[in-house]
Amino acid sequence: MLLKNYSLNALRVFAVAANTNSFKHAAQQLGLSQSAVTRHIQTLEEQLGTQLFHRDNRVHALTPAGELLGGQLLALFQQLEQSVERARVSGDEALTTLRIYVPNSFLRWWLASRLADFTAIYPHIRLQLDTYDEALAEQQQAAIAQGVQQGAFDLALVHGRIKDRNLKQQSLYTPRYAPVQASSSENASGNWWVQPQSAIWQAFRSAYPDQAQRLPVQAVAKPSIGLELVSNGTGATLVDTLYLQHASLQNLQANEATSIVSKQDVFYVTKQAARHPVAVVAFSKWLQNRVQQSL
Repeated sequence: MLLKNYSLNALRVFAVAANTNSFKHAAQQLGLSQSAVTRHIQTLEEQLGTQLFHRDNRVHALTPAGELLGGQLLALFQQLEQSVERARVSGDEALTTLRIYVPNSFLRWWLASRLADFTAIYPHIRLQLDTYDEALAEQQQAAIAQGVQQGAFDLALVHGRIKDRNLKQQSLYTPRYAPVQASSSENASGNWWVQPQSAIWQAFRSAYPDQAQRLPVQAVAKPSIGLELVSNGTGATLVDTLYLQHASLQNLQANEATSIVSKQDVFYVTKQAARHPVAVVAFSKWLQNRVQQSL
């Protein structure tokens, strides 16, 4: 007789009943009535043509056939449940996990505090985040392009357009950089914590030479270091005004009247595709909306 001729429900009920001390306990585990457990076992016995439980006493005792079958069935059903769960989780991950690659400062000073909002709206989308140093963005553009094309991540944020026709690139916003300092005094002490060769500092020094010369320049390896130093002490730096809403930067004094508009937009980058996964579309639209609200 083929396996398809047996009731899988009856086999599952028997597997539980054979490994408990009563039909009552089996019924509790299965969420069934005791009479339903009895009917399933009777059905299986009829299909097998043999008894699985002794009927001549009140002891919950298996027949030799019942012991043979019961010893293996429970383990088989447990393995089946584990396999089904692994398949479910695997399929769920493939459909709902969104891998995102962003500059570390963007994550720290803007995105991180808003992720709970996204999760509340899209609880079925799991975000997997990774970051890179924005100070090395130009050198990493080729690696970012390759990562998107090969599926290492589904969406990336970059400063400046990548020269690659195989990517879909949409402008997210145009950064504006303003000088910030820890003190409101015009005679604030300390240094300019900046990257002296960066295009932003060079543009600021050209547009506002008096302000640029007000403090000595101290080079930092990346913009986030300058912001950390200013938020924890003295001196000044240039910061993307998008970040100024961050709670830990609220006490900084910003002079947006002497800001510099970047010549490079921030783009979000995905694969060229006629139709993108729902998670990519959802995050892209959410990101655009929240950035526009912050500007």
